[in-house]
Amino acid sequence: MAVFGYAAAGFAFATSRLDGARNTYNAVVAHQNAITDTVNLFNTKFTATTAAATASDLKADRSLLDEVVSKSKAAETTSAADDALLASAQASLTDSSWLTVFNRSNLDHYSSKIGHERKALGDSKTLTGDYVLLATFYQSFFDALIDFDTVGNKIEASDFQGALAGVSTLQTDLGKALQASSAPGLPPQVHQFIVDFQTFATDEGKLLAAVNSSDVSAGQSLSPKVTADVTKLDSYDFTKIGTDIASYYTPLIDDYNSEISKANSM
Repeated sequence: MAVFGYAAAGFAFATSRLDGARNTYNAVVAHQNAITDTVNLFNTKFTATTAAATASDLKADRSLLDEVVSKSKAAETTSAADDALLASAQASLTDSSWLTVFNRSNLDHYSSKIGHERKALGDSKTLTGDYVLLATFYQSFFDALIDFDTVGNKIEASDFQGALAGVSTLQTDLGKALQASSAPGLPPQVHQFIVDFQTFATDEGKLLAAVNSSDVSAGQSLSPKVTADVTKLDSYDFTKIGTDIASYYTPLIDDYNSEISKANSM
């Protein structure tokens, strides 16, 4: 009778722990779609940034960046809170282990399920934190590329004073991009590209100032420098840069999706 009473008590205790863990897990899973969408956001919503990208491409991607930042911050907060809940639920499955010997396999099985979910949340916290920094860089970078397009349009319209003002805005945005160019996943070439872009902006500004003041001698001296700057910018392989960025993020994204799949299949 004592053994029967022990088993019954153990079963009831284990069942209550399993029910509590399931309720917590299900509450976390309810957030999963939003987090998964955010984790995959850059892969699914962003076009490749290449020399062939049009102004409308850049503006479309730029409009998504505020969404990326807000969603990433929200997902990062949710992931941290959900992981804390799961950690507590997982710990509860080992409470009074002397009382749950006969139900240990069920408890261990559910603990493993929670473990996979927690690994996925760990990946999502890392990814969304990185995305905030990456999006901050892209905000300024896309602004600079849009500025560059604006300057070109002003020059084509012979609005050299307007072009000079556009260069000033370009320099400001490039300064912001440079500060953010060490964001996770960005290869060193990105930082160097921004530095070379700044050199172009400086030389272009001097050239436009010379044009506006009708300084022919200065204009003739500066024109080859601007041409050389553009040639250098065109030499960067944005396809490779995109591949390098993807190679940094893809393994973590794949691990997140794999852990989610493992948790859901148990």
